[in-house]
Amino acid sequence: MGRGWGVVPRRRGYDEGVEIDHIFMFVEPDGPELAAPQQRGLRETYRRQHPGQGTANACFAFDNLFVELLWVTDEAELRSPVVQRTRLWERSQWRTLGTCPFGLAFRGDLAALGVPTWTYRPPYLAGVLPPDAGIEVATDSDDPMQPMLFAFPGSTAPRHWPASRQGQLQHAAGWGDVSAVSFCASTAWEPCHALRVLAEATGLALNHGDGEGFQMTAALNPRSSGPEAGRLNLPVLRGG
Repeated sequence: MGRGWGVVPRRRGYDEGVEIDHIFMFVEPDGPELAAPQQRGLRETYRRQHPGQGTANACFAFDNLFVELLWVTDEAELRSPVVQRTRLWERSQWRTLGTCPFGLAFRGDLAALGVPTWTYRPPYLAGVLPPDAGIEVATDSDDPMQPMLFAFPGSTAPRHWPASRQGQLQHAAGWGDVSAVSFCASTAWEPCHALRVLAEATGLALNHGDGEGFQMTAALNPRSSGPEAGRLNLPVLRGG
């Protein structure tokens, strides 16, 4: 993947309670990215519609985090004033705009790390979250050339989900935890302050890549009955 930006994982003094909750990437609902995990033997854990946000997803849950493949269902909703600042629409257009199609959700308090945030109240969670609660989004994510960085309220690791939601996780394919996550971008791109801080707090690796575009890679911990080692490679995504 090339050289990194010199981020040191988990420096002492940071809140050890902050960890990656899930990764999302924008895909086409009939595109190759959606089929790729299933070709590796992974199983969809669940699908969900996001009324009012104009998106839907398919999620693949591992023991400690999940991968969310996200696509557009209603462009007008996605571009509405309540959703606009998330820059989700711009991220969904990465093929033509060259934007970053990825997001990273965290469990923990971003403010405690000194990451400025704003509160996004998704329409699909109206009536579920308390009126004064919402998703805390890093203000650095206003730039769609950066991944969307946010903390999801009340989230827990998939291993702690109710059995009806977690299903079999990815145990049938031989996988347990995601042991490492890396984010790779072109040499001309620079990570924002919030991404550097969160990478340091969680052990997320930031690397220069070859050429244009962005890539996320998740290294998987095998279970005793599974393969000896493995890696889930999300595709290299290029705009233009």
